[in-house]
Amino acid sequence: MKSIKRLLSHAEFVVGALLVLAFAAVAAAAPLLAPPVEEDPYQLPQYGYASSPIPPSAEHPLGLMQGQYDTLYGMIWGARTALRAGLLITLGRAVVGILIGAVAGYYGGMLDALLMRITDAFLAFPVVTGVMLTFAVFVSDELSLQLGQGDTVLMAALAVFGWMQYARVVRGNVLAERTRDYVQAAVSVGAPNRRIIFRHVLPNSTQGLLVLITSDVGTMVVTVAALTFIGLAGNEPVADWGMMLKYSRNWLIGTPANAFQYWYTYVPPLAAIALFSVGWNLVGDGLREALDPRLRGLSLSIRSRRAPNKVRYRKSADSPTGSIS
Repeated sequence: MKSIKRLLSHAEFVVGALLVLAFAAVAAAAPLLAPPVEEDPYQLPQYGYASSPIPPSAEHPLGLMQGQYDTLYGMIWGARTALRAGLLITLGRAVVGILIGAVAGYYGGMLDALLMRITDAFLAFPVVTGVMLTFAVFVSDELSLQLGQGDTVLMAALAVFGWMQYARVVRGNVLAERTRDYVQAAVSVGAPNRRIIFRHVLPNSTQGLLVLITSDVGTMVVTVAALTFIGLAGNEPVADWGMMLKYSRNWLIGTPANAFQYWYTYVPPLAAIALFSVGWNLVGDGLREALDPRLRGLSLSIRSRRAPNKVRYRKSADSPTGSIS
């Protein structure tokens, strides 16, 4: 209860949690808010074949994108796409990083040195370069992108080239835990190493992981949108905020008379991506401040400094009117 109260006392956590819950609610209610028209619910419904966008109207509140695809439908079902991509990529990163960090920290020695050098090598490799290399190897042609293989390869590549921070955090925690008495007691009674790692060490080595995971979800959605925008996830019109931005790039600059004439093609997906990322990052910042004892003590110190000094009135036997201290 104290931890929950401490979390709710942080405004950034509350704001972030409300944003995340709002996107989750939209994703859960997508079939009710925007009933599917096509057999595949993630396929954007098309209402014509004109190349230019159509402004918002009563029938289409957010207008139609290039190709006459419904923007509102893409925004609603795009919440599901964003949650799925962010959570799956982050889960893949976390699982790989936790396993490598736990093995390196527990066994130590040459194995630890080898795994950490591999981690350093991955850290030195730019993520975008790794994603492009993965596409060059596993996605052979444009047809593969059209069949949806691009999305799967993109998420797998981001997971493969993003586990290193988890490994470093877990390794540091495991190094601190493996010397504790309860671990030595488990070793002395002959418990197998696998049981010690997964039953005893890992559950007590999760400090900082929750903060890292929550922040990573929002970051991954921004990364996926950026890579989709430059053409690394196919061209099929699906309910994906990055794909919607890709369809709007020819309309970022309007006419000479009105530079923002086609704002409805890019403002909604941009706003959704920004708010989604901000929400998860605010949740991570709130968790960090509430759960980290050092930051919690710093926050309390700052609050105490900001609090006004109280004027106390003290009566004295020598001074019947009292004195101020």
